[in-house]
Amino acid sequence: MAEPLKILIIDPHPEAVTSLRRALNSSGTLEVVGDAGFGPVASTWAHTLEPAIVIVSVEEPVTRSLTTIQALTRGNPRWTVVGLVNQFDREVFRRTVLAGARDVLVRNSSASDLHDSLIQAHNADALRIAASGVDPAAPTGSIITMFGVKGGVGRTTLATNLAVALAQESSASVALVDLDVPFGDVALMLDIHPENDVLDALSDPVLDDLERLQKLLVRTPQGVHVLAAPLAPDDSGTLDSSRVGRLLTRLAALHQFVVVDTPSGLTELTAAALDVSELAMLVTTPEVAALRRTHACLRLLQGLEFSTSKLQLVLNRAESKTRVSAAEAIEALGHPVVWRIANDYHTMQSSALGQPVVEAAPKAHISKDIQLIARQLAGAPMASRSSWLPWRRRTALVTA
Repeated sequence: MAEPLKILIIDPHPEAVTSLRRALNSSGTLEVVGDAGFGPVASTWAHTLEPAIVIVSVEEPVTRSLTTIQALTRGNPRWTVVGLVNQFDREVFRRTVLAGARDVLVRNSSASDLHDSLIQAHNADALRIAASGVDPAAPTGSIITMFGVKGGVGRTTLATNLAVALAQESSASVALVDLDVPFGDVALMLDIHPENDVLDALSDPVLDDLERLQKLLVRTPQGVHVLAAPLAPDDSGTLDSSRVGRLLTRLAALHQFVVVDTPSGLTELTAAALDVSELAMLVTTPEVAALRRTHACLRLLQGLEFSTSKLQLVLNRAESKTRVSAAEAIEALGHPVVWRIANDYHTMQSSALGQPVVEAAPKAHISKDIQLIARQLAGAPMASRSSWLPWRRRTALVTA
């Protein structure tokens, strides 16, 4: 007898999930293996449980359901997505199918009708699934690395708040990895107390098991999944940079965005993260020392055949009282500045509370700047991933 098709239900209402579970499990050919709410958690559990069919409840506000469907159908997944509505509505049906659902079913249909419709939708989708040839563990998410060649430029603050803003501004599942050794502050800034850290995630048994890897991450109240820096600073020296790329690509198989905070300087850890990244955000400030080092880093990267299409320059604390204007900073760098982040004292206040500024002060200038970046990243297509190993092999360490 064939194994039953695994079903994942995306519905935030426990009573509705129980009723649907009872109806589907009665057939013997379908098996509900899990349920989750809308947003990032839906994609996370789909990648973890690898169901054959994902049923998404479509309800008001409809946008929440539709963005979840869009996230679930991104990247040729190995599951069929079906919408479930309380009553038929032509416009809702049209929008649900356009979002990526194979079919839309009515909730009060009989158990046999639901069963037959789900089987038909899955069979109709089978050709796409078979032709996709997609490895369910292959990376489909975007890896974004935040780096800088001088300490104190606000790299960790930006990485942490960007991760939170991405989770807030979209339905994307977001992971935040702290590679800023030996004194990473991501856990402190989010006021979490993880039991595991990045060292626990680098072993082969964990890297080979996506479900086990996902369990090492701590989910914050803001919806970000955090992998903290080594809990004991003395352990940071045992972090193997050669395995970091594999870790990040595995996390990209679980999350749509993987934001990486790195140490100051162009270190081996930073290089390992950049090798697998789709976007590299180089952070600097309008200060003479920071601008000088950043200019030197840009020249070094250019000479080492670094892919400039993946590089975005971020001017943090723009218009701060350093006697260097934003215009003068841009001229000194000799490179386009893609993003400017306001100098805002709300950052220090929120850090003292262990709360990201985009949450503590969402209307502050710095929060609006970071939210804009998040919206752009969530809505714009990312560059294709390719290796940067030629520049990495010849790179010399740039220390802070």
